[in-house]
Amino acid sequence: GFKHQEVLPKFTQKATDVINTHASEYPETPLFLYLPLAAPHTPIMPNKEFVGKSGLGDYGDFVCEVDWAVGQVVEALTRNGMLDNTLLIVTSDNGCSPMADFEHLESLGHDPSYHFRGHKADIFEGGHRIPFIAYWPEHIPAGTTCDHITCLTDLTATAAAIVGVSLP
Repeated sequence: GFKHQEVLPKFTQKATDVINTHASEYPETPLFLYLPLAAPHTPIMPNKEFVGKSGLGDYGDFVCEVDWAVGQVVEALTRNGMLDNTLLIVTSDNGCSPMADFEHLESLGHDPSYHFRGHKADIFEGGHRIPFIAYWPEHIPAGTTCDHITCLTDLTATAAAIVGVSLP
């Protein structure tokens, strides 16, 4: 019964359900929610309500659907009064997949690797440089940037430090 197009909406619904339930049943207890989105990964299959939204073809439309999913999580956190004291991290695990049809995207004036060479599955910076947004208004001032090289493996130690746990 697995259907690729159902993954992102179902993950999103499950995440918002967890937020809503937690807020009503455990309002004084911190929540840790790990939501690994399976998009915009291959197969590139935006749902019909997103087809044609980006003007950049299927890949752009799939990115629009990811934006919607993140927006649903933010909306649930806001609705439950949790957003201002929540560390929200939005990132990716690698550069854009070559299945995104770079020639088509470039013909429309878009380069998903920005000015970096490469993409997912190669050794160049475009395959490894990823977006990383951290939102936590009670702890991270708006407009803060960081020029240090980081790696997603740094998140384990950072999360542990935030909650006061020592790692071996």
